[in-house]
Amino acid sequence: MPPAAFLPSPLLYSVRLRVADRDVVWLRAVLEGYDGLGALYGDGSGIVTVTTTASRAPELDALI
Repeated sequence: MPPAAFLPSPLLYSVRLRVADRDVVWLRAVLEGYDGLGALYGDGSGIVTVTTTASRAPELDALI
């Protein structure tokens, strides 16, 4: 997984979180409920990266 600071565009915003394995599916479902708020990526290590557009970054931060 690339570091959160490595993004292909300045129009994207990313945040890394440590999430218990049992909560990853729950977090993904919550994000899906917010229609395009963010995409969740994880590799099973307990660290997930949530990426969104810069314009929706305040909304994502408020949710988290």
